[in-house]
Amino acid sequence: MQPQPRAESKLRAPTMVAKPLWLDPAFDDPEGVLDLARRSAPYPLTARVHKADDNGDDVPFFRIFWAHTREVKTPGAEAYFNNPRFIEAAKTLFDADYIVPSAIMLNLTTPQAGGAPHLDLPFFRGAEKFPFWLLEVMGYCDLFHDWAIPIASTLTWFYEGAGGDFEYWPDGPEAPSTLVEPPLWNVAVAADNEYMWHRVGPVGGPADFMTPGTVKREARLHALEDGGWQIRDEGRVWPYRADQVRLSILWKAYAFKDEAAWAAYRDRTHDLDPMLTARVFADDLAAKGIAFTFPDDPMADPGWKALIQNTYKPTFVA
Repeated sequence: MQPQPRAESKLRAPTMVAKPLWLDPAFDDPEGVLDLARRSAPYPLTARVHKADDNGDDVPFFRIFWAHTREVKTPGAEAYFNNPRFIEAAKTLFDADYIVPSAIMLNLTTPQAGGAPHLDLPFFRGAEKFPFWLLEVMGYCDLFHDWAIPIASTLTWFYEGAGGDFEYWPDGPEAPSTLVEPPLWNVAVAADNEYMWHRVGPVGGPADFMTPGTVKREARLHALEDGGWQIRDEGRVWPYRADQVRLSILWKAYAFKDEAAWAAYRDRTHDLDPMLTARVFADDLAAKGIAFTFPDDPMADPGWKALIQNTYKPTFVA
């Protein structure tokens, strides 16, 4: 039997909470947002930010956190982190009274092929320092809903170039998708992105796509004085016009029903830890009849990591 927290400590439903909510406009000061985006450069690859496995297949998707875990890391980002429009949308989406902004990040995507449908990296009690690879598996395995934290996501776009559409499945992956196409400028969608499948379409035209692995982990995206952008990587340079780079801003917040739910989250007696997490996986592996050796250190055991990554892969039916 899998270890479980007490029923009253569960903070969210195990399915998508609500349909997406559109916001237009997203920010009252879009020019200030864009100015901060340029002043925040250069940007590292998203794979580097999250310390993802380096398999030599990185794509030119760049990211920086303006604020994270309620700490503002980029001067000037305070007003955007505490955007009252986003907070009200989160309250509506989750029928919640207690909203705690947790992160705001800037994403920039240069021309590349479209991404696969995915769920956002999840949040779980006690798992704040878990590695990217483990959180990713936990999000797709359907074993950790009872520890999941309700997270409201608001995604804002500034992009008028070719491609770069946003496709999402508001009624689940078995139902038809909704496609939103550029131009998209200072508009946003608030959603339950840890449970709603979504993806970004191809950005730019095929002639401009970069083959995965062309850029290396230390590549950076720089802002140019003429408004364009430039990838620099080990002496190699790729220049882009402003309209070739898809800019999006992702805001995250904890969404609690009330102060009692917030207090339940702060009660650390129901948190996950590495060994408890491994035991949840082990119980399920045993139920599936899959042989395994329980790890002494589930964060560092390469055989354990490979086993759960291969067993619990993303499944998408559309």
